[in-house]
Amino acid sequence: MKKVSKWVALLGVLGVGTQAVADGWHGYGSLGAGITLDHLSDFRAKGPALHGYLGVESPPGLSVGLLAEVSETWGTKLRDASRQGQLERTQLDYKAVGVEVRLRFFRDRMFTPWVGARLSKSWGSTLTPDEMGRFLREDVDTTSMAFRVGVDGWLSERWGVSAATAFQFCDVKLTKDSVDECAKLLQSVIVGPVVRF
Repeated sequence: MKKVSKWVALLGVLGVGTQAVADGWHGYGSLGAGITLDHLSDFRAKGPALHGYLGVESPPGLSVGLLAEVSETWGTKLRDASRQGQLERTQLDYKAVGVEVRLRFFRDRMFTPWVGARLSKSWGSTLTPDEMGRFLREDVDTTSMAFRVGVDGWLSERWGVSAATAFQFCDVKLTKDSVDECAKLLQSVIVGPVVRF
């Protein structure tokens, strides 16, 4: 309990005492590109990602917004048992639309770090081997979660550059056969312009 209280106190200290652009309500919009990385599963997939965010921020630094993200990744080549031992490259692709909550610190400074969490509806397709080694394409329609950490560097009062990384549960339904892979986290790294209005 004491550890929780310390973290709450630290967040409170970081979020108060700011002036300037921190006063009042603000809108935020960002559009970024980057990469999605699959560190923890055997597929080792990676590929490009696009991310867009539009939200509104209250004076204490808490914001809520809508997001859209698209990623297409390719992983390790594995032997396909149904095609006479031919090698096939694994794929983990998804599109996500949802809601993201962010808490921003030091909002009157040139660099403003933030933490966030999102809940999104995801659609995608996977090309991975089943337990018999046969590659199967599966269409996915599920809910995903992600935790984000980022920093915005402001070039002017309204325009800046945003860099963020997210850790999310892969967008594949958790079934008895796939839980070993699908419980692993995917990491995305996104960089792009941000506007404050």
